[in-house]
Amino acid sequence: MFKARPGLGEEAARRIADALPAVEAEAGTTLWLVLRSHTDVDKIFLVDLFDSEASLDTHMSGSAASQIFATVPELLAVEPELHPSAVVASKPAA
Repeated sequence: MFKARPGLGEEAARRIADALPAVEAEAGTTLWLVLRSHTDVDKIFLVDLFDSEASLDTHMSGSAASQIFATVPELLAVEPELHPSAVVASKPAA
């Protein structure tokens, strides 16, 4: 979760979304979503899923993560919150 400084949520979300081409090149990243809250427009959620721990490690040391962490922190009110998680249930995307 990324919490932008007041009024900077749109720019922060755009900078995160700019990493999409790098993510698309990652074979092991099976889902990657950038979501902006309707109730707090300065809160952005980045949801990503990987086919293995190795793919997660590759992603976190790759160009997408590097791009995000090089361009987004200056817009944030607090440090990004990372919550590694496991899928419990899902509905496939249409």
